[in-house]
Formats: sequence, structure tokens, C-alpha cells
Amino acid sequence: MMKLLRLTSAAEFLPVLLVSLMALFTGLALLGASAWLVASAALMPPLYTLALGITTVRACGIGRAVFRYGERYLSHRMAFRILTEIRLSFYDAAARCLPLRSGPARQGEFLHDLMAGADDLRDFYVRALLPITAIATITALTTWLLARVLGPFALLLPVLGLVRLRLAILGRHADERERRARDAAYRSALLDAAGGADELICAGAGPAAQRLAAPANRLLAGDLRLAQGDARRDAMANLLDAALLLVLFALLICRVTADELSGIDLCVWFLVLQALLAEFRNLPEYVRQWRRSLAAAKFLPDRAAGRETHPAATSPGKSPLPDSTPLLEAQDISFSYRQGQGILQDLSFHIARGQHTAIVGASGAGKTTLSRLLLGVWPPDSGTLLLEGQPYASLPASAIHQAIAALPQGSVLLSGSIRENFERYRPECSREDMHEALADAQLSEVIAALPDGIDTPLGEDACNLSGGQRSRLLTALAIAGNDPLVLLDEPTCGLDTVTSGTLIDALFQRVHKTGQTLLVITHENDILKNFSQVLELRK
Repeated sequence: MMKLLRLTSAAEFLPVLLVSLMALFTGLALLGASAWLVASAALMPPLYTLALGITTVRACGIGRAVFRYGERYLSHRMAFRILTEIRLSFYDAAARCLPLRSGPARQGEFLHDLMAGADDLRDFYVRALLPITAIATITALTTWLLARVLGPFALLLPVLGLVRLRLAILGRHADERERRARDAAYRSALLDAAGGADELICAGAGPAAQRLAAPANRLLAGDLRLAQGDARRDAMANLLDAALLLVLFALLICRVTADELSGIDLCVWFLVLQALLAEFRNLPEYVRQWRRSLAAAKFLPDRAAGRETHPAATSPGKSPLPDSTPLLEAQDISFSYRQGQGILQDLSFHIARGQHTAIVGASGAGKTTLSRLLLGVWPPDSGTLLLEGQPYASLPASAIHQAIAALPQGSVLLSGSIRENFERYRPECSREDMHEALADAQLSEVIAALPDGIDTPLGEDACNLSGGQRSRLLTALAIAGNDPLVLLDEPTCGLDTVTSGTLIDALFQRVHKTGQTLLVITHENDILKNFSQVLELRK
């Protein structure tokens, strides 16, 4: 709740609340003044006695329009300012969290929650806190005035408001949890079907459509039950409204028969109460919006969260270190995607400057997982990773990115040209460095064959390149810089023996000249003789 309240300041919220109160007050006053004017005119008094009522009706009508417009303008300006800040903070949070260990299905659910949650948080003030506060304030004022006429019976009005709030909350929490589970099951099935769409076309999509229809039907049936529950609660609340209005009207009639209240005052109170109870009918939706906003607030980072505050940390590679300090070190690290399914267990190694290292192992041994840990994508479950003697936990993410250059297999390439990919991934790279990296990656002949050379569009995710060419472009992007450590994931994948050997020779010539250290994930045993250290991962 405190996160929600910190989305704006009192200086911004209070003027909006004041205008909203005035809009609601003038709306009730308009009906009350209209009732007084009509009831008074029915007695056919002199026209001049109605002048004040006519003026009041006009003033309230104009005031209601002005305050409604002012409420819309101020509240929406506040809401969209809040939305901008929330989305920026959510994008930052997503950049820190993605990719998730739990895989694409949960990742899609996570992103959906962030985007839907941003809209719910945007509406918290405009469609939850602001109207509920305004209705509560006007109800308190009306109760105080009505108590002068009906005494303690006037308290029935706020009691009805509390009962309405309770009915709106009742049963919603469990229903929403179940709805979320059904929605997640449907989206998971939909992602599975979409991911294998090509294969399903070949194998026949009938069984898959049936499997997808089941969670879809459960979701629709659950939504229908949820809507029916809301309708029942709203109908019960509307009956309570009608009952209370009749009770209060009967009590007011008793005051008229006792000559304690005039017939004109009776008309005024009847219309004012009817208008106020009409505002009560919106309370369930305001409460639902409140609950949705509270659920979304758990994704909202604190204002201080996400900022890289490591004043004592220094950027690796910028200060002299003892020769005995490894460039990269792992101390008993363990990692698993799911509990009980360990990928890496108590792994320890160190890599000194110039100690070119190959990581080998069978498929599923954790080579790619280890690369993600070394790049700081995920922290290890236990153990410590150190970069030039400094624990990863004490380093800002930018320090790790400046020390280790990598674009693992499966990295996304932009649909533009090779030049545009370098401008995106290597903005500091000069034209000479770019051409040298492309030459070392054995892409010179490939580029010469392209219609516009390095300015030729590559298509979505570089689909116009072959698998081997794409792999070499990732290698060129990784080596085009002066990062102390260059991590390459299967750089010879999809290459013939001659091109593979030439690429490896060019890479070693390059790092001997630049003083960088190579860390290569590979399945190719023929290239292991070039490395001074080989780390074998076993299942």
C-alpha cells in the first residue's frame, strides 16, 4: 500500500481530490436545488421568490461542468505521469530479471503481469482512491446534515456504504487466484501450440486444437462464474440501497406529518439521497480496481531499487592487480533451474590473464548455463564468482559487461545491416575495428558477396545469413573491442574444417596482439590443443 501512496505527492493529489469533491458536491447540490425549485414553483409563489433558486440551479449546473472538466484534466494528467514512471520502472525491472530461469512460458506470464499491472496502477488514483475518498467525504457531510433531521437514524447511510464495500470484497480474493491459475494454464498451452505451429501443420493440428480448447473453456467458464458472482453481490447491494431509501423516506415523511419538516425539504432530501445512493452503485468497481492495483503493486520496485550503488567497487581492468589474482574465479558454485534438478554442483576453477580456456562437456552438462552465470544473468544458488578478485555481488552490472564480451548462441541479431548491428551492440567500435573484427571472423568474402556489403539488410534475426555465417557475425561482434575476457559460445558451429581452423587461428592471433583472454565453449575436440586450460563439465 505504501508503494502505491508514494506514486504521487500530497501537493499533486490534494488539488485533484478537492476538485473531485466539488464536482460531486455541485452534482448533489444541483439536484437538491432543482427539487427545491420545482416543489416551490408548484405552490405558485411570486416569481421573485424563486430567483435565488433559479440562480442556484444555474450556478450548480455550470459549477458541476467546470469541476467535472477540471477533475478529468487534473486526474488524467496525474495518471499518465504516474503511468510513464511505472512503465519505465517496470522496463528496468524486466531488464534486470530477464531471462527467467523458469523458461519462456513463465517469462511471458511475467511480462503480461508487468504490462497489465502498469495499467492497473495507473488507474489506482483515478478509479479507486479518488472516487472512494470523495464518496466517503460527501457521505460524512450528508450524514451530519441528515442527523439534524433524523437523529441517529442518519447513521444508516454510512453503514450502508460499509456494507457495500464488504460485499464488493467478499469472495473476490479466492476467485481472482483461481482465475489467474486458469489464465496461466491457457497461456501456457497457447505458447506451446504457437511454438510448434509449423510442426503441427505437418502432423495435423486437430489433437492440439482439442488440447488448447480445454483450458480455454475452463477459462471462459471461470470468467462466467466470476461475473455471475459479481452480479449477485451487486444485485444484493442494490436491494439494500432501495430498502434504505424507502426507510429514510418513511422517516422523513414522519417528520413532515409532525410539522418538523416541510414538503419542499422532503423533496430536496429525497433527490439528494437518491443521487448519493446512485454514487454508491459504483463502489464495487472502485473496490475491484483497488484490489487489482494492490496485486500489481508487488511488481513495483522501490524508488531506490535497481540503482547501481557500489561506491567502493572499481571497474575491473582499470587498476593494477597482483599477478596472482585470477582474471575470473569460481569458488564452489552450484546452480539449478528447479529445486532438486542441479545443473552445476560445487564447481571451482580460475582463469588467469592470458590463460585461454575451453569449456567442454556433453549436452546438458551446463556449459551454456555456466556462461550465463559468468555474464551475471543469474546469480549462483551457492558459492562465489569473482572478477579480478571482486565478488560479483559487489559489482554493478555495467562492470561485468565492460569486462566480459559475449554474444552467446541464440542471441538476437537486428534485421538491419551488419553496420547497424555493430552500431547497436558495439557503439564505441570504430570503422577500422569493425572491419578488422569481420575479417578475423572470416566474413570478408561473405560481405563482398552481399549486394550492398555491410549495409545489406539481414532480415528478421539475420535470416538472410546461413547458420555458420550468423555464428561468425556473433563472433565478430564479441571480439570487436578491448574487453579483458572474450567469451565465445560454439564459434565453429556450422563451419567446415578448413574455415573452422582458419577462424581459430585468427582468434588466437588477435588475442595475442590485444592481450585479451579467450574463454570458448565448444564441442570440437580438434581445437582443444590451442588452449592452455580445458574445463570439462560432467552431468
